[in-house]
Amino acid sequence: MSTPLLQSVPQAERDHAEGARFRSMAATTSLVALVTLCELARRRGALALATFLPLTFYLVRLETHWTAIRLLSIGLGWATATLALFTQVSSRSVDRRLAVSGARPASLLLGRYLAVLGLGWILGLLYSGLVLATIGDELTHPGAVPVMLLLTATVATPLGSLAAALVPRDLEGALLLLSVMAVQVLVDPSEGWTRVLPLWSTRELASVVVENLGPETADYLRRGLAHGAAMTVLLTTASWAMGVLRLRTVRISAPIHG
Repeated sequence: MSTPLLQSVPQAERDHAEGARFRSMAATTSLVALVTLCELARRRGALALATFLPLTFYLVRLETHWTAIRLLSIGLGWATATLALFTQVSSRSVDRRLAVSGARPASLLLGRYLAVLGLGWILGLLYSGLVLATIGDELTHPGAVPVMLLLTATVATPLGSLAAALVPRDLEGALLLLSVMAVQVLVDPSEGWTRVLPLWSTRELASVVVENLGPETADYLRRGLAHGAAMTVLLTTASWAMGVLRLRTVRISAPIHG
């Protein structure tokens, strides 16, 4: 009669320990996200860049709706990716100390990811309102504008984190991101190889927004969403793996005295 009760005690202890670890990770993630937002708030230049650069791209080509929509999305992607880059590079030394102190690398990376993604989504929604207020009546499917911009910010966040993992400083990372976005804008998106570019989905969704595609609208929408989702998973996995590898703690065994 006492055996099941005795067996349930270790299980209850394990469940309590797992719940405590989950709460600790959630608290650490929330704290890191809040600290990241405070750090970005102090970098007024970076925030101004993220806010007004896409606006400049949009207003310069406003008379050509197709180009304006596409440049707005690319500008938002570069701005969001650059914010993610700055955040990851500036927090490297702090994250190492926190990891050594016992913080889980997953919580540190997730907290910064969520902070930048939240900012990117806020900018995407603000620019969606701007587009709908200025040229919404002249677009074929204006309801797809928020989808395009939110997906762009979602893909750009891990792209910036991956760039931070590949380069030593934020200047090189910003130039790397600028090169990627320049290629994204300059090449013919109808070429098959351009599907490897991170924001290829922007072209498909921009076509849905601006053009009257008829029965092909659903295909364009499906391809854009599928490509954006796949690229988000791929970039997130790559940046996550490199981040965890960078923050891993190496345990040195105690010396053996003879």
